[in-house]
Amino acid sequence: MAGPHKLPGGMPLGAPTAATAMPSAIPPAVAQAAVRWLLDLEPGDSSTARRKRQQWQSWLDADPLHAQAWQRIAQVDGQLRGVPTAVAVQTLASPALSRRHAVRLAVMIAAGAGGLLALGQSPLGQQAWLSASADLSTATGEQQRTVLPDGTRLLLNTASAVDLRYSSSERLIVLRAGEIQIESAADPSPDPATGQARPLRVRSSQGWARAIGTRFTVRQYADDTLVQVQDGQVELQLRNDMSQTLRLAAGEQGRIAAQQLKRDAAPAADQAWTQGMLVADDQPLGDFIAELARYRPGHLHCTPEAAALRVSGSYPLGDTDRVLAALANTLPLRISSRTRWWVTVDKS
Repeated sequence: MAGPHKLPGGMPLGAPTAATAMPSAIPPAVAQAAVRWLLDLEPGDSSTARRKRQQWQSWLDADPLHAQAWQRIAQVDGQLRGVPTAVAVQTLASPALSRRHAVRLAVMIAAGAGGLLALGQSPLGQQAWLSASADLSTATGEQQRTVLPDGTRLLLNTASAVDLRYSSSERLIVLRAGEIQIESAADPSPDPATGQARPLRVRSSQGWARAIGTRFTVRQYADDTLVQVQDGQVELQLRNDMSQTLRLAAGEQGRIAAQQLKRDAAPAADQAWTQGMLVADDQPLGDFIAELARYRPGHLHCTPEAAALRVSGSYPLGDTDRVLAALANTLPLRISSRTRWWVTVDKS
């Protein structure tokens, strides 16, 4: 059996070079096979997982078109995982596209085929839909800074999506997924009916966060919303009970859950992402890897044996390969890469 697949010249799969230029189109049958492999491969060292990886490697080595199809998947940044096969095939088989255009095409194809329901049934399918439909969004591993029409500065973290709802009476940022930082600006266009400044608020699934001359972050979790305040004050409000409010000052954080608001101290390290860093202070490795995985396309897994190790340090989010190498140099770890997008961290 051949080893991990390499492109001509020894470059790892997914690293584009002049020698591996993509053809204008991938044959539909090859595209369908590549997408099915993307969906069928699974992590771990079970006999089934090993057998599937061996079969995938044989398919990959059998024809240069197979490697080209697999690299085309890399070019759309992993967004096809979880997308219905029929949608992914048409995206993969099209001429070379930017990541955003590829995802938009997939969504349009899905909508035309009544496939949006299926698209939304997996987390990565949901991310593809958000990326295509939100006013502002970022891909996995991407951060984006934006100045809004009122002068407010907005930073989107990895895999995040927001909608903007500015009107004559309010300035509303709808956090649909992920994490953002807001540096609020004074309202340049007060409500003409009242002469008062329009409130600046962030709406999440569980409630609202209203800025009071401030800089703060908001992160959407599955069951609650985390708000951390760096400067000024922020007022929290429940979506299901607007009579419940909580005001946070600088250095505090609060959580908005379905039925309650609560306050506690905000660890400074949690804000390191705004500077492009991930900071750990005697943190379980399993928790650290789970956080790092947010910034890396594909599958990054930490085994239970390695998860209990402790890690400390500051790591650059812009190069997750470098972070993994640094961990392996300082801890008894083995980093196993099936491909660039399938990595396991295990205890050596």
